[in-house]
Amino acid sequence: MIPWIETKQFTVDLFPNWTKTEGDKEWSLGAVTVDVPEITSRLDQLIASLNEDQWEIKMVVPLDKSLTYHEHQKVVRQGNRREAEAVLGAFGLGWAAGTTASLLVVCQRTEYIEASVYRARIDARNARLADSQRERDRAVALEHNNAINAKITAAQKLLEDLRTNGVKVKKSGLFRGEKFVVDTAEFANRTEAESALRARIGELEADLAALPRQLRSMP
Repeated sequence: MIPWIETKQFTVDLFPNWTKTEGDKEWSLGAVTVDVPEITSRLDQLIASLNEDQWEIKMVVPLDKSLTYHEHQKVVRQGNRREAEAVLGAFGLGWAAGTTASLLVVCQRTEYIEASVYRARIDARNARLADSQRERDRAVALEHNNAINAKITAAQKLLEDLRTNGVKVKKSGLFRGEKFVVDTAEFANRTEAESALRARIGELEADLAALPRQLRSMP
């Protein structure tokens, strides 16, 4: 027989009715008083349930929560046309209290099983892990392919624009001089612009030939 050890964790909320937020004026000191009988009863029920399925509590970690209350007032002198509004004084009060809000419980149980059952469980676990890894790989590949396809679409659109419109002429300056534009680059004369246009079209064609090869197959 081979031991098969299982571990699980969960939290036990000691104050399930806490719904107020920080600074809520309705908090009272009674809200942070530990109801020992209630908590003891709930833990007894939990232990009985775990014992029924042979779970052993290995660790209990308290998770704390803080309650706060604050109030403040200020005395203000009303303003008029001669004097602006002014704060003459202020006062405030507040308190904070911490308590254990919930428990993190870690449990474990050991089962002795035949070697064939042990191997079947290991195979099933490995299959689940492999499925999870495939899903992660698929998500990564999909994100990568979306980025590549976006680059392909942008390059196709720009290439079509350059082939259709070629060098664009833009008037600029006080005397409305001409600037020759290719993509986002500006040139002082048409010859340089047309040379840059041919080079840019060549770059885009090379990109469109290379980008599809960067697409990944989906797992």
